[in-house]
Amino acid sequence: MEHSKYEARSHTSNNNSLVEYRFKVLLFLYRLGGIPLNMKSVSTLNALYNTTVIMCFYITYICVCVDTLVHRHQLKFAMQKLRNSLGMLMITWTHFSAR
Repeated sequence: MEHSKYEARSHTSNNNSLVEYRFKVLLFLYRLGGIPLNMKSVSTLNALYNTTVIMCFYITYICVCVDTLVHRHQLKFAMQKLRNSLGMLMITWTHFSAR
């Protein structure tokens, strides 16, 4: 019985405005990247923006990978593209985890 009383009080103490205040920059960056976190409803314009950002990112990622394969005989150029590709792969992993 004691546990349920504390659990109910802990759930009511969470306030959405407090979360918005504490993680304002992080939530802004996620929303800018196309992940609508802590939003009640997403507008049509925001949904269109999210779709455009995601499609542009993945098309760019595919182009960087293909460009790396095309220039694999030029080691210096290929390593620059591979470094960009690995960074974009980390962003992709973060996007899939947050979605």
